[in-house]
Amino acid sequence: MSRIQLSRRQLLKAGLIGGASLPLMRALSGSVVYAQAPSTLKNFICIYHPHGIAAEYWAWKNGDTETSFDLSYANCSLQPFDDAQTYGKSFKDKLLIIEGIDHLSNANGHDSAATILTGSRIDGKKPQNASLDQVLAVDKGLGSDTPVTSISLGVGNDATDSGLTLSFGPGGAPLPKIIDPVQAFDLLFGNLAVPNDPTAQAAAARKRKAGQSILDFIRGEVADLKPKLGTSEQLKLDQHLTSLREIEKQLSGQSAAAGCTVPQKPDATKFPKLKQYNGGEPYFDAITDAQIDVLANAIACGVTRFATLFMNDLSYQGNPLNLPPDNHANVAHTYNASPVGNNGRPGDGDPNSWLPLAQFNRYSYSKVARLMQKLDQLGALDNTLIYVASDMGNPSLHSTQNVPTLLCGGAGGMFKMGRRIRLGNDCSDGSPWCAPGDMLYKGVSNNHLLVSIAQAFGVQVDSFGTQVETKHTTGALSELG
Repeated sequence: MSRIQLSRRQLLKAGLIGGASLPLMRALSGSVVYAQAPSTLKNFICIYHPHGIAAEYWAWKNGDTETSFDLSYANCSLQPFDDAQTYGKSFKDKLLIIEGIDHLSNANGHDSAATILTGSRIDGKKPQNASLDQVLAVDKGLGSDTPVTSISLGVGNDATDSGLTLSFGPGGAPLPKIIDPVQAFDLLFGNLAVPNDPTAQAAAARKRKAGQSILDFIRGEVADLKPKLGTSEQLKLDQHLTSLREIEKQLSGQSAAAGCTVPQKPDATKFPKLKQYNGGEPYFDAITDAQIDVLANAIACGVTRFATLFMNDLSYQGNPLNLPPDNHANVAHTYNASPVGNNGRPGDGDPNSWLPLAQFNRYSYSKVARLMQKLDQLGALDNTLIYVASDMGNPSLHSTQNVPTLLCGGAGGMFKMGRRIRLGNDCSDGSPWCAPGDMLYKGVSNNHLLVSIAQAFGVQVDSFGTQVETKHTTGALSELG
């Protein structure tokens, strides 16, 4: 193998130091692994869906109780979770619907996707701290014994702006996400899908050796460069070396869980284009399904335990829901809510504007139900927690109040599922979305939910995230049971 000639400037330009040029490079801190309390909860997946919610077809109805509630009424967006005909069984008993969550974001609603897992205000187009998936998988070492510590997936857009991704490293550094299901498969199963024959195994060994040689070279270049840089740049290099160790773990050829059956690679002919605004939109449905299927198999095989999936909308002519081609402008922004979706403001709203958004919400939840179905078939749902949220509640207001929030799966028995709950009231009066006399509703900070999830994984923390008032970042949600 000939020596690769790379200048230090080329390394910097290539983004290697920032961890963005390779799918698995993660600019993460080298925190020590803490001993954790035992937990039966193994897997964590966070899923984002765009455009908020049509609360009229989502919220608590008259006659509902915490443990007895209807999801089968006409146009209910949550109906996929109680659709045994489509998904083989009802997942209502694996569902926890939470009303009253507020991201307490200081940013435009669309930029507030970054708060879902960080519980942070947005500072300079990025959050101020790492996301929960990375804290659990990397800082706390809960993903250290799997071939892939964590994975970030997306549909149609691989940008990492605060409104376009979920996973962030220390200081809110955005982590790259994979939008190609074939690439995701190769990352997760590439070292496992070797047929049991000497020729294929020898080829895989050569591939690993070549990759290791490249990593050794880059590590040497980085180590030589470090003394010549300032403190902040040295920190980036340290983060880069951590990401190199993650890639090295891939090359080691670790085995998956016993009994794992490597799935078929996704059929790339079903999505010849991938990117939004570049002809990929008509394939977003197939891409989403492929990402879900690859992810479900990876979780079941023990290839990874921590993942995020950033879903997209259906903004193209002739989409399967027959929605307007611009879902953002002509579905989300035209939503005219009743008081139940308008944070208590008076007015009847426009019922004609509720249904298109509810249709899209139902479509999004159908993908979550598909994931639950796959995990259940593979025997992995009971020990998995799926956290589903959007970046806002009422999308026409860009409000981060009353954000649709679901916990799905068995959660290892750590939460009492099969319920819907309505939270109390602790929103700051300074928030533009809960000014006194303007709205009846005030929300509970998402940070409390993140604390609860961390504790469910055996991580003993009492606060998470970055808000103006410590009361919003401290304490778990006692209502989760």
